[in-house]
Amino acid sequence: MMRESPQKAKRSFKSRLYFIGFKIRFRLISRKQSARWTGFCIGLLDHRDFHAIDDALYEESAIYRSDEHNGRGLFDWEEKCLSGYFPSTGSLLVIGAGGGREVLALAKRGYDVEGYECNLALVEFANEFLVRQGCKGTVSFLDRDCAPIGQNSYDGAIVGWSAYMLIPGRQRRIAFLRALNGQLKEGSPLLLSFFTRAPNVPYLSEVRDKGARIRRLRHKELVELGDDLGPNYIHRFTREEIERELAEAEFSLAFYGPQGAGYYDSGHAVGIKRGTASTK
Repeated sequence: MMRESPQKAKRSFKSRLYFIGFKIRFRLISRKQSARWTGFCIGLLDHRDFHAIDDALYEESAIYRSDEHNGRGLFDWEEKCLSGYFPSTGSLLVIGAGGGREVLALAKRGYDVEGYECNLALVEFANEFLVRQGCKGTVSFLDRDCAPIGQNSYDGAIVGWSAYMLIPGRQRRIAFLRALNGQLKEGSPLLLSFFTRAPNVPYLSEVRDKGARIRRLRHKELVELGDDLGPNYIHRFTREEIERELAEAEFSLAFYGPQGAGYYDSGHAVGIKRGTASTK
């Protein structure tokens, strides 16, 4: 799950083969076959493969390393959550800071902002971009699925757009939230964003069942309902899942806002720290 040093993830043979298959699957197979193919890939790929695929996608996508994207400010739903649940001043932590969009927008509002990102190409761009914008905020490298270790006590935290759904495994996500809990003051808000799903989606059930059979044969961590590839690993949530995961990390769900009503949509949630989370 963690890298020993901030090095660029190397593409494994399996991740390279996966990219080739992903590019041709929509031309050759049906929706049901696509679910089986996705389940097969999730079952076969390991965490290091997911990381390599994710790194490659963000390094190859120019949008996240552009002034246009990172200078656009907060999204409307981020603005609403900020004004509704966050203090007007103070220190904020941004995990999954990407190219610096949130860090710059929050610093302009007078917050003391510390950003962290696991993709080295984005870290490099973000700091160069922030300097050019005259922003005091910085983006530091941080291993995946982790919160920074230290004595900082932040007034709020934001997990950058969609980063939470990139963490594979319920227990791994809860451990991440507990680590964030330890960095926040009592009553501080936490903003998460993710893809949502309807309670019963046949495609995702097929993905889980196919992937689980392969993972059992490999004696690996089982696939969860909601796991998907798009093309990087993602987990699609229901409201109940988000609420349970926040609760296990000692956050109370203050707001849940899906942005659509279909099988697959975007959503976000605000949790409020209600106590000191156990790290056991």
